[in-house]
Amino acid sequence: MKNTIILATFSVLLFTSCSKSGVDDNGTGNTTVVDASAVPQASRTSFNNDFSGATGVEWQRNSSTSFTVQFNHSSQRHSAGYDDSGHQSSHSIICLDAPVPQIILDAFRQRFPTDNVYEWKLRNDGTWKAHFMRGTVKYEATYTAAGSLLKFERAS
Repeated sequence: MKNTIILATFSVLLFTSCSKSGVDDNGTGNTTVVDASAVPQASRTSFNNDFSGATGVEWQRNSSTSFTVQFNHSSQRHSAGYDDSGHQSSHSIICLDAPVPQIILDAFRQRFPTDNVYEWKLRNDGTWKAHFMRGTVKYEATYTAAGSLLKFERAS
């Protein structure tokens, strides 16, 4: 009897310590998405000249004088920084796998309106994973090809 009680207690403690805590997806990032019309003409012109044919374009305000634009171009997802005078200050590829479909971008933005993705990954099973930060904490959101959220969690 004593062994049964000890085993039951140990089992309860084991399963309690292995449970995964829920992640609050109601937190917010610090990204401000803006309509292209709110971006200075010089910045938009420079962007259009640099990345002609870009799709899935999303502008984000960084400060009163600078913007980040994320977009699909040449079968990849990119991020570039521009100041008000149209000078490109940065450029990086944030998804090497493929351009991120608009349905995925829209689903992410609807669920996480103030978060900025620093990397997208197309997984072997056809799902998309967004990697983003809130302060110093990394998060991941996984979407189906149809734009449904499968999983949201803190990254390890």
